[in-house]
Amino acid sequence: PGFFNESKSESKIFLAANDVTFRFSNSENGIQSFNFYGESGQLVGILGVSGTGKSTLLNLLNGNIKPQSGNILINGYDINNVRDKHKLKGIIGYIPQDDLLIEELTVYENLYYNARLCLSNFPLKKIRKIVCRIMADLDLWEIRDLKVGNPLDKVISGGQRKRINIALELVREPYILFVDEPTSGLSSVDSEVVINLLKEQTYKGKLVMINIHQPGSDIFKLFDKVIVLDKGGYPVFYGNPNA
Repeated sequence: PGFFNESKSESKIFLAANDVTFRFSNSENGIQSFNFYGESGQLVGILGVSGTGKSTLLNLLNGNIKPQSGNILINGYDINNVRDKHKLKGIIGYIPQDDLLIEELTVYENLYYNARLCLSNFPLKKIRKIVCRIMADLDLWEIRDLKVGNPLDKVISGGQRKRINIALELVREPYILFVDEPTSGLSSVDSEVVINLLKEQTYKGKLVMINIHQPGSDIFKLFDKVIVLDKGGYPVFYGNPNA
């Protein structure tokens, strides 16, 4: 059970889904007989047109929704088993499509207060250091003192907003990062920047799983594995897109 106590860089994470099925009541939609295996250092794309169950699959894999049959394991621990859950605390990070930013605060303040809540047992000096490192990693240092504002009254760009949302979750240093539609509403240039930053997280040993609607070829090439879902949540392809 001590494998999560090793240093982050050495701990290898394995995520497995075994014959996972989920159906919404009163609907044929859901996820059908889904199998998957992923590990640290991979960028995995979940692709499919709207309504094929991409978000549902992401929420099954991150533990937000419980499957009706099958199981999802992280290093052999079942994410839906009450006994195993405490061993997996802090392992999973999830970035929803919706904005989590407080508009009246600056970029730095959004990250700093979020870090103080997440890392309440850390000294303030260490928290400030973590926040500054993440801002540098995600290319947010230049805009740290700008107020975030709201998406309609733009102070910062859509791509910058998305990177701040990602930074909020990276503060906790999860091993597995699930990101719901990170390129939604972004220009192709911003989309590429965001996906490249997420790819960089895999070089640090994270497993990163992304829902994406229609990736351009430059983004598509960055994935180590892709899962393609068809109508009704049927997996039709799983493998290396560059093979």
